[in-house]
This record gives sequence, C-alpha cells and structure tokens, in this order.
Amino acid sequence: MPSMKRMGLTGAILVAATIAMAAKADFQSDWKALIAAAQKEGKVVLSTVPGTGMRKKLPEIFKKKFGVEVDVIVTPSRQAAQRAIRESKAGANTVDVFSTGQSTLIRLLYPKGLLAPIKPLLFHPDIMRKDVWQKGEPWFIDDKRSYMFRVVDLVVPMAFVNAKYVDPKAFKSTKDFLDPKYKGKIVVYDPTRPGPGSNAVSYYMRMKGEKFVIDLIKGQEAKLTRNRRQLVDWLAQGRYPIAFAASINEIARLRREGFKIAAVQPSDIMPYDAPGSGVLVLFKDAPHPKAAQLFLNWIMTKEGMQLYQDLEGMPVTRTDVDRSSLMVPETIPKPGVKYFDTADYYYVTKESKMLFGKLKALLKR
Repeated sequence: MPSMKRMGLTGAILVAATIAMAAKADFQSDWKALIAAAQKEGKVVLSTVPGTGMRKKLPEIFKKKFGVEVDVIVTPSRQAAQRAIRESKAGANTVDVFSTGQSTLIRLLYPKGLLAPIKPLLFHPDIMRKDVWQKGEPWFIDDKRSYMFRVVDLVVPMAFVNAKYVDPKAFKSTKDFLDPKYKGKIVVYDPTRPGPGSNAVSYYMRMKGEKFVIDLIKGQEAKLTRNRRQLVDWLAQGRYPIAFAASINEIARLRREGFKIAAVQPSDIMPYDAPGSGVLVLFKDAPHPKAAQLFLNWIMTKEGMQLYQDLEGMPVTRTDVDRSSLMVPETIPKPGVKYFDTADYYYVTKESKMLFGKLKALLKR
C-alpha cells in the first residue's frame, strides 16, 4: 500500500499539472481573442529610423502569421518624435509603436507623457521565462521599468578602421588616435547633434577629458557627417580610414561586401554598451491598440527576437537566440566583462545631458 507521503507527492504533482493545463488553455483562449481583435483593426503602424532592416521581411512574416499588416514608416528619430508630439496635441495619432534610441525617448517623449506602459500588456508564456533574458526578465530602461523595452544590447567598439590603410594593432591606447599621421583621416558621426555621435563622444569626454575630445575632433581635423551611409562609404574607400560612431548595420554591410573593417578598442578605456535604435515603445492612445499588443507580445518571443536580430544585425537581449550570423561579433557582450551602460536612465537624464551641452560648446566652430 503506498505511503501517505508518496500519495501526497503524487497529489501535488497532479494539482500542478492541472493548474499548468488550465493556464495553457487560458493563454490559448486569450491569444486567439487578441489575434482576432488585431485582425479586426487590420494593421499596426511601426515608426523606425533610417537604415532599419525591419521593413524588408518583418511585414511579410507578421502578415502571414497573424493576418495583420505592419506599416513601417522610416523617419529620422527627432522628426518622428516631433510628429508624435504634434499628433498627440491634435488627438490624431497615426503611429502605434516606435523603435529608436534612448535619448529621444527619455529626454523628449517620456517626460511629456506620450508613452503607454508595455509591461502590463505582456502575457505570452515564452516572454515570462526568466532563463532566456539577459537581465532575468524583459529589459525596460525607464525608471518605472515598464515603458521602454530594450531589444538590443550591443558593445560599441571605440572605432572601426579600414585595415587596408591603417593597422588595427596600432591603437593600444586612446592617445594613439592623436598621432599626427592620422590628421585628416578620421570621420565621426556628428557629435553636436543627438544620436550615436554625441552618445559616443560624450562618453569619451567623460572618461578621457575635454582636451582629448578637442584634440581628436579639432586637432586631428576630423570630418563630421550626419549621413551614416556616407560615413562608412568613406571608410571603405580609405578616404577616412578611421571611423567613430559608425552604424553597426553599415559596418556589417561592408564586411559582407568583402572590405577588411576591423574593430578597435584601446585597453585604457572601459568599453560601453548601448541599444542603438533598438528600444521599443508604445504610444499612448495608439490607433491600433490590439494589433500593437499582439506585435509587442510576438516580437519578444524567441521567434520575434531572432528575426529582429537577423534583420538588424545587432545582438538582442534574449540569450536563447542564435548569434552565429552576426557580421560584427565584436558587439556581443561577453560574460563577466564590465561595460558602461550609456542607456542607463539616470545617466541619460542627468550626466549625459550635461556632457552633451558641454560637448556642443567645446566643438562650436
């Protein structure tokens, strides 16, 4: 005759199994209802920045899977934010989800109350697994940990160099960039405007001081550009064989085309990580709320995050995806290595803002 202890254990297992089956049934019912509601709305509108890979395959895959259109609007981050502000004031929002960098969101849209919380809308069981996330859960970078989902976490090398013209091993220290032989050979994404250039150069100023930045930009007669494609094309041509704040997507393109582009990270400065344009937010009063909820729940699953990574070429914050296809593996965070997080909420709202103001004054021509 089985012992009472064994019978109790068996009963507990049966109860747990029953609860799990009920939860699965509830999810399936809720998931089907959400898909039906999203299909009724017909589409979700996604705004993202130039250079995105999402518009290539994502709409087709999402439509085939759920029967819902994805309209992808490609607009520079600042312009998209200003459009969202105007539409909100008029009560005529046209965009549901926005994918961009942290600065525009934290400094402009979030303080104005234009974003809706995402976390309460998440219920897909694949998202709730703690073992698949870099932070043990979906990574939200706002102070409420609910509004700004960080899709991407990439390590940003200090510079990329064209190894045909410049020896990557020559940059043991940050001072090596100041060698007179590199004068007129450096290109930087414009650090006087919000974006990857200001994010990078502000950090270098924080770590190495104002003189280093002045010597690098003005002393070395660095070329500034606001065109990410132009920047890497100059790098490929050897016109400017040293590039700061280059687009990782564009670097990946050059490598696919056979150019020998090397990442450079001197040992005397802590590497930093950033989300690039990979932060997703939901607009308040989104015109297609159910389709947006469906999109957000799906994009955070393993399938959605793998697709995002494959299309954007940047490592995502889920750890159970295959990273073997990434063309710039130097951007993948390494376990046990400490990085400075330039998307930290308090850094962006306080120190980074101050550094950017100082940077603009220093580089004023």
